[in-house]
Amino acid sequence: MLTLFSGIGAPEQAAVRVWKKVKVVAACEIDKFARKSYQAMYDPCPEHFHSDVHDMDAFQYGGEVDLLVGGSPCQSFSVAGLRRGMEDERGQLIYQYLRVVKEVKPKAFIYENVKGFKHIDKGESFEQFCESLSSIGYHIKHQILNTRHYGVPQNRERIFIVGFRKKKHCGRFTFPEPVELEKRLKDILEEEVDEKFYLSEKAVNYMNRRRADGRTGWDFKQHYDASNDYGSAVTANIYKGIPMGVCIIQRGRGFNKGGAHSVAPTLTKNSWEHNNSLLSESILRRLTPKECWRLQDFPDWAVYKCQAAGVSNTQLYKQAGNSMSVNVIEALMRQIKRSIK
Repeated sequence: MLTLFSGIGAPEQAAVRVWKKVKVVAACEIDKFARKSYQAMYDPCPEHFHSDVHDMDAFQYGGEVDLLVGGSPCQSFSVAGLRRGMEDERGQLIYQYLRVVKEVKPKAFIYENVKGFKHIDKGESFEQFCESLSSIGYHIKHQILNTRHYGVPQNRERIFIVGFRKKKHCGRFTFPEPVELEKRLKDILEEEVDEKFYLSEKAVNYMNRRRADGRTGWDFKQHYDASNDYGSAVTANIYKGIPMGVCIIQRGRGFNKGGAHSVAPTLTKNSWEHNNSLLSESILRRLTPKECWRLQDFPDWAVYKCQAAGVSNTQLYKQAGNSMSVNVIEALMRQIKRSIK
């Protein structure tokens, strides 16, 4: 396997669940903090760990790669971004992905990006990219998949393009069928959480403040309910007049109108202050970095190793938001394995 825009190694995590033996021929990641996390998690690190895809000579891996996986930075195609698309320098990184596919000639590849990529420029950018992949000899299929449909309670839609060198392999390939979501938000929560993750009364009042445009904030309140089975008062959370259990309360921002969610909204690269995704239990608090990584289906040991290497919580939040969902990549890999086998 070879990974591009490798981040914290979601494809590496997924591959070992699908195949008995996995060799990462090379990886490529430019962000120094993501590189630090990757190196902490994967020891030994791949012999070839490139920092800039522009400087990467991919011909040296020709004939050695079964599967290439990567998703170029999505800001250019995100609904939350400026939607400059192909004109943005980051958008041009998809052509670096195309170049590496052409030079390496893997048996199969997986490409991931935000679903907005499919519709920017009225679909012309997406069609141009797909035609370029076809022109170098690949048979492709694409579909939008949601993380919540593959076992993890995060509402995260991404478009995936899967390509094969052999037409028969592509003909056999089907995208994984959605499964019923059994894991709930409460299942990803840590049992003990440091006090620093809880919001003070001052912070709650700030979130509830009336904004300059006249709209109210969260409309979030807490009260004590003495009529419980144990005969003692407990704290209940009220959001827009409705008692809440475990949920995410999110402030509106940009295209996101906010609200209360029983499934986590899409994690983003921003820290929690910008994400405004906060957890309501008996006390209001923010998600911890470990909980965010769990929402991307990473194991706890991965977070421990990164923290031991000195990676800050700010970076852990960002890395979770930038990552692919391990469970979705795993599901795709299983379908690819069946198609080729």
